[in-house]
Amino acid sequence: MKLLLQVLTTVALAAVGDALLSDGVIPGKVYGGPHGNKYSDEELVAPGQTVHSITIRSSDRVDSVCLDVTDQLGQNSQLCHGGDGGDEKTLELAEGEHIIGIQAHWGKYYRKTRVMYVKFTTDKGNAIFGGTQTDDTNKIGKEEADDGFQLGGFQGFSGNELDSVGAIWTAIDPLDQSFEVF
Repeated sequence: MKLLLQVLTTVALAAVGDALLSDGVIPGKVYGGPHGNKYSDEELVAPGQTVHSITIRSSDRVDSVCLDVTDQLGQNSQLCHGGDGGDEKTLELAEGEHIIGIQAHWGKYYRKTRVMYVKFTTDKGNAIFGGTQTDDTNKIGKEEADDGFQLGGFQGFSGNELDSVGAIWTAIDPLDQSFEVF
């Protein structure tokens, strides 16, 4: 019976993974703490969207992250989370350039877990980062997009600062929505 439950669980997880991939949106890991308000761009992102830039506001810690995106219908939006403190840095992406990596460091600040440092890398070798790195390897998380995917949005918790952050990966190319009726 135990083996049967393990097999059924594995099949269910595989089916969920395939569903996420077929939708062209994959939520990544979240790094940091559960303080502040929960946020997720999962319902706002779509395969084939264009990311124009990424902005980080930071000082000793990361205050906020923001993506400037345009969907397939030409609708532009800003996906921003966190506060407005710190210094602002923006990385403008070249045509055909995509953000494919995230690295986050977290630690305690006034008994709350905060994102202390964040770095995003592109498929053209460019990077943007902000905050203060930690040496504690247990509080450093890294993730890269699957082939054909890019950073399309964020998820985590935030308030005046970024308490946690994770990527929402989207397919670079739009999904073929055509189908045949038999």
